[in-house]
Amino acid sequence: MILDRLLRIAGGVVAVGLAASFAVYGAFLVPLYFPGSDIRMPVALVFALVGNPLLTWFAYEATGHRLAVLAPAAVWCGIWLAASGRTTEGDLLVTGDNWVGLWTLFVGPLAFALGMYLAMLSRRPAREEPVNSAAPEMAAANILREPGRSG
Repeated sequence: MILDRLLRIAGGVVAVGLAASFAVYGAFLVPLYFPGSDIRMPVALVFALVGNPLLTWFAYEATGHRLAVLAPAAVWCGIWLAASGRTTEGDLLVTGDNWVGLWTLFVGPLAFALGMYLAMLSRRPAREEPVNSAAPEMAAANILREPGRSG
């Protein structure tokens, strides 16, 4: 019981750490261009579209709680919002003329929302209840009992 709880907590911590890593790595992939051209490479966008739903799936499977998928999403969105703002020196990672960064900033939370929706739809198998051998007899006795009479 305690080991199970510790493993679930560790899974949640790993999911949040992966979300932070994905967000930082993706933010630094935003300004990439195809070699020898002026065309932006949408690596960060693809990374968010694939990685964010996988993060929600991992968080749900690792913790067993549906609300646990909110933690990686909050961390990812927080880092991306910070990356879209100016630093004290005036530098920007995600600029207004960078369609990859803007689309990633828009589509990333939607990918998390899709992963959350799929996590909410999935049904975990119910834990097996111990079989009560007296249950069928008690049910039959309750059916046969007349209303108003105690038994």
